[in-house]
Amino acid sequence: MFLPQKGRLKTDSFWYRYIYPKNLTLFCKEKLVAPEISLGGNFSYDEKGEFYSTTTIYGYVKKEAVLVSYKSLMAILNSKLCWWYLMNTGTVLANGYFRYKPNYINPFPFPIITKEASEKLDKLVNEIYTSRQNKANSNVPQLEKKIDFIVYKLYNLTLEEIELINNN
Repeated sequence: MFLPQKGRLKTDSFWYRYIYPKNLTLFCKEKLVAPEISLGGNFSYDEKGEFYSTTTIYGYVKKEAVLVSYKSLMAILNSKLCWWYLMNTGTVLANGYFRYKPNYINPFPFPIITKEASEKLDKLVNEIYTSRQNKANSNVPQLEKKIDFIVYKLYNLTLEEIELINNN
């Protein structure tokens, strides 16, 4: 779903470099960013490519073939389902934190996202953004629950599976 890192100094003529340049041109592009260590999903949308990623913040650039919006992908990656997945496939760090490295995110299976579902997710993400900009966070938990419900529908989860995720 996301572009892999390539070119670890294999063809670099600068023998003295300590680090490799990675894909520096991708920093200035639209992407998702997320901290490596987190207590739940903390993906953010970098619409204008303004945020620089260090070694503890990862930038996620989708492949050209992925037609789903970054906002929809962010909604899924910040969902309770993705958090449940990481809690059950990753290793716990101090105080219940988990790693959100690309190697841990890449195996997460993305569903087929319909245009209708993508539009609903984008709308809810926009509403959350507006609420936070206006410092009216009171309805954010309700909007997040709506996102989780759409995500559960995309994965065709049963009521028992939803209950297991919500009670975790």
